[in-house]
Amino acid sequence: MRRLSLTARLAFAFGLVAAIVFGGAGAYLYRAMATQVIERDDAELLRKAVRVHNELMEQGAGASADWREAGSVVTGNDEYALIVRAASGTVLVAANTGKDGPPVLASQAPDAPFGPESIRTWATRQGYPVRGVQALVRTGAGAPALTFTLYQTAISRTTLLRVYRARLLLTALFGTLAVAGLGYLALRAGMAPLRRIATGASSVTVRRLELPVDPAQLPPELAELAAALQQMMDRLRDGFERLSQFSADLAHDFRTPIGNLLGQSQVALASERSADEYQALLASNIEEYERLARMIENMLFLARAENARVAVKPATLDLARELGALSDYFEGLAEARGVAIAVEGGGQVRADPLLLRRAVSNLVANAIRFTPAGQAVVMAAASGPSGSSIEVRNPGAGIAPEHLPKLFDRFFRADPARANSGESSGVGLAIVKSIMDLHNGRVAVRSEPGGMTVFTLFFPA
Repeated sequence: MRRLSLTARLAFAFGLVAAIVFGGAGAYLYRAMATQVIERDDAELLRKAVRVHNELMEQGAGASADWREAGSVVTGNDEYALIVRAASGTVLVAANTGKDGPPVLASQAPDAPFGPESIRTWATRQGYPVRGVQALVRTGAGAPALTFTLYQTAISRTTLLRVYRARLLLTALFGTLAVAGLGYLALRAGMAPLRRIATGASSVTVRRLELPVDPAQLPPELAELAAALQQMMDRLRDGFERLSQFSADLAHDFRTPIGNLLGQSQVALASERSADEYQALLASNIEEYERLARMIENMLFLARAENARVAVKPATLDLARELGALSDYFEGLAEARGVAIAVEGGGQVRADPLLLRRAVSNLVANAIRFTPAGQAVVMAAASGPSGSSIEVRNPGAGIAPEHLPKLFDRFFRADPARANSGESSGVGLAIVKSIMDLHNGRVAVRSEPGGMTVFTLFFPA
């Protein structure tokens, strides 16, 4: 089943709102019209009742009473009817009465004034409403009271209101359809920029990550959408570029150990070798295998961290002890490069021991690699109410300011020529960031060209 478009849904909503508004307005107008017409007819009915009452009293006061004079009150209007009865029930006057006579009604007292409360209502067999008045009239002292019944059959009023109601319904119907139709056209015209954005987005490819729509020519709301889409495409382009660069770097890094393994093995098999030479070859191959294993392990760790599949087992650790152990571990590498390692501060931290050591080890290994001989790498720890922090500081050439925002991005290398690619795969700092994300912490860096570079790991309390 085909779903309705947003334009059609909004047009339907406009039509529904219009139907409610027109229906409410029509009901109000019809009610007001009906009330006004009924009030007008009631006023006329009461005025005629007063005239009939006065005519009967005047006739009763004369020498010879002619009750038919009262019938002139309803002459000329077939909707009004009059019946005058004597005290015995004899009909004295019957003007404009048809087959439907009035029902038995309670008579109003002779001296009671005529008002809206005097009116009684009923209906004919055809369903027309009838409103009437029945009252007693004293025609003289000691004379028996007469009874008159004056009523109006509202045929013209019913017809008028029926026609008026039909016109209101037609007006509401056509008004609703007009609002829905015009709303659909207006919405379709208003949605044209959105369709241009959709058409432009469908033409985006990996090679052409640009939205062919100028945000300046769009309404403000859609301009924000177009700008957000373009920013998303810029991020995708940057990710594709870094992924392509990483693929090239990874191919280069894998090619070197594999080339070494292949070349050494081919040379060894080209002629007879001694046991010592084969043993040296195996030892060299093991080093290359370990290098490949580290690359693969790093990539698997990043993939698992991306999907939150790394199990974090936090424990309370002594920072001075952990940093001291790492200092001992890197002492040999540092001495080989003529670099010293110092540990400052202490405290406690709540973290996974293995992940903490891996994050700090990546930072220390980088610091040793880029620290000039004769200088020192400092690991400093501190604890406070908000959490614990670890700093790894080293002097050196520093990091260019334009590289700092992307330093922890996966696959990013500040050196496009892949300098030291044999020592670094370009994912060490991305691993550090992933580890800190798993601990709900953060990693930061500040660096001065030709000065001190400081990496800070913060673990919240």
